Order: sequence, then structure tokens, then C-alpha cells
Amino acid sequence: MRRGFLGMWMALVLPTLLSAQGAQNSEQGEEAQSLTLRQAVEYALEHSKQLQSSRKNIDLYQKKVTEAISAGLPQIKGTVNYNTNFNYSLNLGGMDVKMEDQMAGNLSLSQLIFSGQWITGIQTAKIAAKMSELNVASSELDTKENVLSTYYVILVYERIREILKGNVANMESLKKHTENLFAAGVVEETDIDQIRINLAKLKNSLASVDRNVEVSYNLLRLQLGLETGTPITLTEKLDDFLHEDDYVALSMKQFEIEENVEYKLMNSQEELNKKMVNMQKWAYAPTIAGTYSYTYKIIKPAFDMSPANTAGIAVQIPIFSGLERASKVSQAKIELEQTLLNKSLVEDKLYMNEAQYKFELKNATENYLLQNANVAVARKVLQNTQYKYQEGAVSSFDLTQANTNYLQAESDYTESCLSLLQAKTKIERLYNILPY
Repeated sequence: MRRGFLGMWMALVLPTLLSAQGAQNSEQGEEAQSLTLRQAVEYALEHSKQLQSSRKNIDLYQKKVTEAISAGLPQIKGTVNYNTNFNYSLNLGGMDVKMEDQMAGNLSLSQLIFSGQWITGIQTAKIAAKMSELNVASSELDTKENVLSTYYVILVYERIREILKGNVANMESLKKHTENLFAAGVVEETDIDQIRINLAKLKNSLASVDRNVEVSYNLLRLQLGLETGTPITLTEKLDDFLHEDDYVALSMKQFEIEENVEYKLMNSQEELNKKMVNMQKWAYAPTIAGTYSYTYKIIKPAFDMSPANTAGIAVQIPIFSGLERASKVSQAKIELEQTLLNKSLVEDKLYMNEAQYKFELKNATENYLLQNANVAVARKVLQNTQYKYQEGAVSSFDLTQANTNYLQAESDYTESCLSLLQAKTKIERLYNILPY
């Protein structure tokens, strides 16, 4: 069979999962899982360790919003001070005045009244929090896409395995039949050798597919957040996902770029950079703050003129900062321009991807229909050739060739199924309409 898509799949996942495959048969604490595709996706979204880590960023950025808001809330602090002059005496016109020890408790309150940078900082923190949510949404799409792809690949391998098992059983039956014919002097020994070699090749292919199935299951366990070796059973078949009407409808769907998560992220980044420009501009504006302080004298000198209560308003007016503020405004504007260019580039890329993905979906659909018809013909030819061989009308070479053609047709058909499902998944990811 042709090894194109199987070989590429193994090249991607085998290095990562080789060590996990060696521990496959070890005892594990988790229960066996019987999963539909929906259940696999939902389980991964709930238990994926990568997603759990990504979701922590939402909590982190919500705390950053709280931190930004708190800078403008009342700030209260208390202090207790004790001062001693070590019995120092001050001479005032021939009179010595002893400097007494002092001890006081102070409670101070400060309140930001106006700061443009503070207001803009809160808005910026909220945008960053929204972007963290979009990043989580993007990670969830990645998880869905990966689980869908792995689930489909496993179904492909299992279908190939079932075909090979049936073919091996059939070839073993023909081998016995040929041995009987040889004993009766009807065929030559080379006919037996031909079938024996073909049977050995089939068994080797079956063993290879068995290993690939286990490696793919290990990848699915990793994506689901399951322990290595946890038994998994997929309860759906490849044919359950091959509905031609779905692909036709998808190929005709209009692309709403505003629903694409990557585009949403670029919009949020643009909004964030605009706020950063405003924040740097607000550095030219004055900042107004109010203060209040109460001091209670615990140990005080006999002559004390300092009041217990004080209050005030401070207006900080920026005058000249050595061009620092102007430079920061210019930097923020440049970063905004870069974001706008990147957004335009992303937009162009997304529209290009849509055209490419629809082209791939159309080709994959047409190839699937062609290979579906081809495999039916190849199966029929094999059945007729087997019947003729049993009747002695064709040689073992003809039978081997018909069997090879049938397996190639099945391989081409299975590959077309996977290509179709992968093309569908890519365009659904682009449209942000991945199932489940």
C-alpha cells in the first residue's frame, strides 16, 4: 500500500510518543474510556493540562485589572515613630533646653482625584484581560482541531487494520486451497510460494498498522490529559463522518472574518495600542491628589506646636522631561502603525487561506467520490479473480496482482477519507465553527 499520509503522520508523532508507547502495557489508575468524537472533544476541553494552564491567564489578568483600579482607590497607612536625642540640651541665651524624647502614631490617607494615565491604564488592563480570554478560545480551537485530527487518524488506521485482517484470513484460506491443488498435481509449487510471500507481506503490514494504532492512541491520551496506558475505545466509525451534503454546504458558506479568533485578537491588539498612545499623551496632563493625616502624640515635649490634623491637595504639573514623554508617545504611535499593518496582513492571509481551504475541500470531495467508486470496482475484480483461481481459470500471479490492486484501492480510498476530513476541519477552524 502507498505510505504517503501514514508515513507523514508517523514522522510527526513517533519521536514524541516513542517513550510513552514503551509504557503502554503498564498498569494505570484511570478507568477505561469509551468515547464518541463529541465526548473526546469535551473531555479534552475539560482535562487538557495545556488548556488548564492557559485558563489561569484569565484569572491572572483579572487580578491585573483589580491592581490597576486599586491605584486610584484610597490609600491608608499607619506609622509609629519614636525619636530620641540622647538627653541633648540646646543652649538658648544662657538657658539650657533639654531635647525630650518623642513618640507619635500617625494615620495618613491619600486619594487620587484625577489622573488620565490611571483611567487609561484601567481600560488597557481590561483589554488585556479580554485578549487573554481570546487566547484561551484560540487554545481551545487548537485542542479541538488536534483531537478531531487524531480521532480521524485512529479511525483510518483501524479501518486499514480490519481490511488487512480480512485479507490475511482470506489469503490463508487460499493458501490451504492452493496446497491442496498442489498435492493433487493441479498447480505448481511456485503458486504456493507466490501466495506465501504475499501472505507474509500482508502480515508485516498488519503488524506495522497495529503499532501505528497504539502510537496514535498514545497521542490521543496526551491530548485528553489521560495517563499513559489508559484503555480507550472509539465508539464511532469512519463512515459516520462522511456525509457529502455537509461538505457541499461548507464549500458554499460565506466567510465572516469578524468571527475568526485570530482576527478578533488583532482587533483587540489594535484597541490596546490605541489606548497605549492615549496613556502616553496623558503624561502631559496634571495629576491631582488629596491627602489627610492625623498624628497622635504618645510622648511629646512640653512645648509642641505641631497640629494633630493636616490635609491638603497636591497638583503635579509636568513641565519638561527632557523629551522623554514625546519619545514615548512617538514609540506608542509606531507600535500602533505596526499593529495596523499586521492586522492588514492577517486579514489578507485569512482570505487567502479561505480560498485555499475551499479549493482543497473541493478537490478532496471529488477525490473521495472517485476513490469510493474505484474501491468498489477493485473489490469486485478481486472477488471474481478469486473465484476464477479456485476454478483454475487464472494463475496465482493474476490473483496476487488483483489482491495488490484491491489493497491499493482501499489505501487510496482511506487516504481520500482522511484528506476530506482534514480539509473540512481546517475550514471549520477558520470559520470558528468547529463541532462540539
